[in-house]
Amino acid sequence: MKNFESYKGITLNGTFYPRADLLPLTKKDKLKEWEVEILEFAGLLLDKNKNIKVETSGSTGNPKVIKFPKSAFAVSANATNNYFGLGKETTALLALPMRYIAGKMMVARAITGEYNLLAAAPSSTPLAGNFTSQIDLLPLTPFQAMRSLEETPAALQKVKAVLIGGGQVSEAVQKRLITLGIKTFMSFGMTETLSHFAMAKLKTEAEIIYVPLKGVSIKAKKNGKLNIKWKGITDGWTETNDLVELRGEGFVWLGRSDNLINSGGIKVIPEMVEKRLAHLISCNYFVAGIPHKRLGEEVALIVETKSEDVSVSLTEVQHALSDMPFWQPRKIVEVDHFIYTTSGKVKRKEVVKKSLKEKKVAS
Repeated sequence: MKNFESYKGITLNGTFYPRADLLPLTKKDKLKEWEVEILEFAGLLLDKNKNIKVETSGSTGNPKVIKFPKSAFAVSANATNNYFGLGKETTALLALPMRYIAGKMMVARAITGEYNLLAAAPSSTPLAGNFTSQIDLLPLTPFQAMRSLEETPAALQKVKAVLIGGGQVSEAVQKRLITLGIKTFMSFGMTETLSHFAMAKLKTEAEIIYVPLKGVSIKAKKNGKLNIKWKGITDGWTETNDLVELRGEGFVWLGRSDNLINSGGIKVIPEMVEKRLAHLISCNYFVAGIPHKRLGEEVALIVETKSEDVSVSLTEVQHALSDMPFWQPRKIVEVDHFIYTTSGKVKRKEVVKKSLKEKKVAS
């Protein structure tokens, strides 16, 4: 496998930028802001330094900076290119912010795959531009996928492979993607593994099973936490905060251990409750534990009102979970606005803290 010192540059929007023009980047005048960011990161990959620092999103805690050897970027990039069969004739579209790992890895993939990377402004509807080239790979966030289905479904149908990562996709969006025949893949990963390490092809089955990329080993501990090992990226086995159930060579994601609710000794996984309630609630919401004198924590439904009347009935919610009484929220907590990371993820713990302070609780 070749490393980055073996490559001569990157092709962006059909123009080849050789290494010499990237170290440092010259001729910025006619470039858009996001194009400059892409080319500057390409320069970091192609310079003589051995390591690169990346920042986590901070959705489950404070953002942190991690240093990786460039060889690790090459391992991850080549694994994805091989999975999708991407090569010199490929065209991929990047409309993700370059601050986080998803955007950075698309640049690494374009360099190692030696293919054309189209750059669009990071937006909720990246296909709104008039692209004349066949797009072979389009990475999207769940929100971008939802908005693209609403605004540019015909353009989305023309994409050879849509890759959704960075969070879970609602069942409604999944069904719409399947109905339109859009070839969709769900990725699973984190900054600590340089983007995704497992992939699931979206099918008609309700259960999404993620299968590790070639070279990745997985196991589940007794506590349900997923552990992964990837030569060249992780230092031996790495424990994640993800709770999973193994399915053959792959796994089904259940939720995150740092969101787990302990209510009177009963462990409740919020994400599993949220999935059961998806058909009832149209506003933004999540399930969390709030302090309770006797139980330690009680299950609560946190809803984002955005200064609007939100009709969420606690009785209906509890009825939908009648077969799982320990999952039933005991309260509905209304919050005017959720707190989000810059990558669009809800900061659950901060929202709960804010809601308790405001004490907007419906019975």
